Parts: sequence; structure tokens; C-alpha cells
Amino acid sequence: MSKIEMLSVVFFMSLLCQGLSVVSFGKEFITAFPENIAFYFPQDSRNALKITAFHNDTIVTVTFNFTDRNITLHSGQTNILNFPKDVEVCFFMSSQKSVKIVSNKIIVVLWISQRGDSVQTNVVQPTPNLGTRYSIAALNYNAMTASSIEESTLFAQNSLRYGSVRLIIINAMNITNTISVQIVSTNGQKDNNFTLSPYELYQFSTSGSATMVYSSNKVALLLTHPCAETTICGCNMVVSQILPMDMWGNEFVVPSLRNMSTAWLHVTSTTKDTDKNLIRTLIQSNSSELIPFPDLDVKSQYITAPNNVSLRLISPGIIIELIPVTMFGACFLVQFNSTQGEAFVIAEDRDKHNVHIDNGLLSTSVWRNISKSNYSTKSVPLDGTHIIWHPTSKIGVYMFERMVSGIVYGGPAILLNEQPDHDGCVAEGVEFITATDLMTWPESHQYCLNGSYQMFSPTNKMAQDKMTMWLQKNANQEDIWIGLRRSLLTEEWYWQIGNESVRNVNYTLWADGHPVEPQNALCASVSPQAGRNFFWKSVRCCFKLRPVCFKSATYFNEITFEMVDFNISAV
Repeated sequence: MSKIEMLSVVFFMSLLCQGLSVVSFGKEFITAFPENIAFYFPQDSRNALKITAFHNDTIVTVTFNFTDRNITLHSGQTNILNFPKDVEVCFFMSSQKSVKIVSNKIIVVLWISQRGDSVQTNVVQPTPNLGTRYSIAALNYNAMTASSIEESTLFAQNSLRYGSVRLIIINAMNITNTISVQIVSTNGQKDNNFTLSPYELYQFSTSGSATMVYSSNKVALLLTHPCAETTICGCNMVVSQILPMDMWGNEFVVPSLRNMSTAWLHVTSTTKDTDKNLIRTLIQSNSSELIPFPDLDVKSQYITAPNNVSLRLISPGIIIELIPVTMFGACFLVQFNSTQGEAFVIAEDRDKHNVHIDNGLLSTSVWRNISKSNYSTKSVPLDGTHIIWHPTSKIGVYMFERMVSGIVYGGPAILLNEQPDHDGCVAEGVEFITATDLMTWPESHQYCLNGSYQMFSPTNKMAQDKMTMWLQKNANQEDIWIGLRRSLLTEEWYWQIGNESVRNVNYTLWADGHPVEPQNALCASVSPQAGRNFFWKSVRCCFKLRPVCFKSATYFNEITFEMVDFNISAV
């Protein structure tokens, strides 16, 4: 049995990362820009962040070199923040060259580094997605790529600064962080303990050794190489933000990429006991084996393991941190720098024809089934900014682009929401509030409108259930107004939704004995008294109760995106 076949044996285990929030948006981020040598490109490097806001009056503070820069964004606006050359982390030492991003409302951050034709992008993970335990298996990038490039010069193979894989540890917290680094090589284990001040970082060479990182508080971890050889007389800076160990998984779909005939799978595991009959030599404690990945340019691969692992797809010029199936979600943002973008979509076979892009269906043609799995994949040529989502199922999405040389760059797309919604990609869900004071039905209606809400109208069972769940947690044992009342002329019930009257009342949940005669009650409330099922009651409109107000959900796919440049160095 081959190594790939051994990985393809299906195992079922509970995963450590189930239940974790892994969305890519947030209000706090920390990152850094590794050194981008790209030796054969004489141009200066360009380092930038794409910051996208989803709501108006979003105030973003970017801190670099002890200086704060403030920008204000509106809904759908993406600002490209260009940084000066000295932002790059060049030396093996601690420094304050981190870049901190804080916002008053949710944003997403895409990291870009470019020098000539050498381009890399990476989704910056919000602080809640960071961890305190990381493991990275041994990786000799130079030796690996040299085996695939004839007459490779490997100009920096013997240079520690220019020829080694590096790790950058960034303290993500505003407190002193205690760090323990264990480097395991053929010569034994070396421990290095130190502290990082708030938002300080530390860079060191892994020297082809397995590395464990433990911290007292959350850190970000970047795996990088300043000039990994890709072709004869060509190299790219590569970078990958490492997932913490509690986000590992045991089920993966490896995306197929055109013209990627040379690729390896980099496996990291910390499990000491494995099934020797199946993967005796494949996954060992704190070690890895680089597994050649043939035919990846023509077909995707489905991979499972008997324990939680971290997987990276490596090819000359790129390192892709693969997302486990448990980190699939309902909707993703894809942002492309060029017109050569490609979204790679993974969906379950039964749901693949219901994937949406923006406000329409994705083309249902040319889906490719992945053998030994219930998943299919589809590659979609794109440029600009788009939302890819599914109304009922979780999917996986990667975003890739190509340099002029044809080398791929990119990685996982920006995860916006984990849970599906029939109406789109939810930015903010339904929001409920109740008033502090008692008031009449007309006063309640106006109260909700004054706060940019409306009185809640449970027009169907799903809406009733949502209201019930919220009221059970937040309401007292008292009747509450809803947006239902009778017409004085026709005595028919209608929904008052904002300033609009909706006459079709097809769903009702009246309590026993209700509604009473029109002359006695023209408005409606819900009552928690009967087993807290919140049945409806007809009530005089002049009674004084509290209203339940709500704000409709907003959706990412309804946002119109635009892009502007902003020069950090010029501020």
C-alpha cells in the first residue's frame, strides 16, 4: 500500500476543534512582514494590508513602529495600506516590528508582499483564532526544492540568514508573554525560554528541525523563507500563518492546481501511538514525512488520518496551510489582486449544485468528484471581490492567483460565517431588544422605529421560534407587544412592519380563547405564562406593555465592494 493510499483510509474520531469559532473577521489582529529578498528581482519590495469593512463608520487603528494611524471606512470599502521597506523582519532577534490592527467594528485583513514577480498573500487571522500551543515538523525547504530544479544554484544554501526556513512568534496580547520553544533535531532537543513584551516579536531559524512553541498567552506564528528557489535563477519569499494545535483536524481535501506537477504534503502530528499496520512510518510523534503528491495538477485528493494533524501543501514558491473539513463554513470572501484569480470550491456531492456566488447561483457544470469521498470540487476563474456561499451546507473555499512565471500563490479564502442561512451570507443576525418602560401599542411601535428597529412580527413558525428562544432567555413573566393589530374598518388582522401594513396573516399561534371580539381588543401581545410557549393574545391597544423590537439580518452578499489606496509611510 502506498503512502497516499494509507492516508486515504477513512477513520472517524471526535476533533479537538469542533465548536471553535474560526471566522476570519474580527476587531483585533496582529501580524508582521517577513523579509522578502527575491534575490533575482532588483525592484524594492512592496508590503501592504487590504482592510475591508462591512459597516459604515468603521474606525481602524493601525499601529506600527510605536505610531498609530487612523482610517475611517464605510460599508464594503477596502483600503490598501502600503508600508515602508523597514517594516520587514530581517534579523534573528526580538523586535517591535509587528503590525497591530484594531477596529470598532468587524473587518477582515489580507496580507500582501510583492517583489517583482514574487507575490505572496495570506489571510491575517483575528486574535480569537490564535493559540498558545503550536507544532511545526522539520522542513528543509532548500533541499526539497533543489531536488525538483535542475542545475539549481541555491545561492544561499549555506547562509543562515538567506537560506533557512524561519519562524516568527508574535505576542498578540497587551501583556508580557512567556514563551517556550523546543527544537528537536537528530542531535537531540534544545529548549529556549524567553519573554515577549506586549506585541513584541521574535524570529529564529528552524534549521530543518521540528519545533514546538508554548506560550502563556496567545501568539501568532508565521512560517516563512525569504527566498525559496523556484526555478533556475528565480526564487520567491514564502509565508504561511500556522494554525494552533486546537484547530488541527483529521479530514482534509487537497485542492487541485493547474501546472503544479511538483508538490509535497508536509505532515505534523504529536500523537505517539498510531496504528502500525496502517501508518507505521507516516506519522510519528513531533515529526513528519514529506509525501510526494503526484497528479495534483489534474485531480484533488481526499485525505484522512487516525489522529488530528496539521497539513501543509508545499511546492516551489508556495506553502499552503490546508484547512480541515471541520473549518469549512457557510460563506467566504475572495479578494484577488489580478485578473488571473481562481476560486477553488469544495462541496458535498448532494449539495454542490446549490453553491451561490454573490446574488446568484454558481454554474452547476464541471464539478469533479473526489475519489473515496462524498466531496466534489470546482475551479472558478474570477477577479475582483466576491462572496461565495451556500444556503444549507458547509463548504470549503481557497483563492489562488498566478505570478507571471505561472507559479501559484494564495491559500484559504476569508471565512465570514460558519452557519448556513437560506437568505445569504449573514453579516449580522436578527437582533432583538425590549424596552425598559411600559407603553401603549402605538408608543411601542414608535419606540422601535426611533431606534432603527421595528416591532417584531412572527409571520411564520421559524420567526416565532427565533423570538421564543430569545424571550425565554431575556424576558420576564409578562406579556409583550408584537407587531400585529386589527383594522378599524375591516376588523382584519394585519402586520405593521415598519411603516408598511402587510395584510396576509397566514400564520397564527393564538392562545385558548383568543382573539376576543374586535371591540374589546385591536392589538396583539405574546404571553409567556402558558408553559412559556409565547402564545398570542388579543389586547386593548391602550394597555401598557413592553414591546419586542428587532433589526433584520444584514448580508455580506448585499454589500457593494470598492477599493482605495492608503500610504502608511506618507502619513
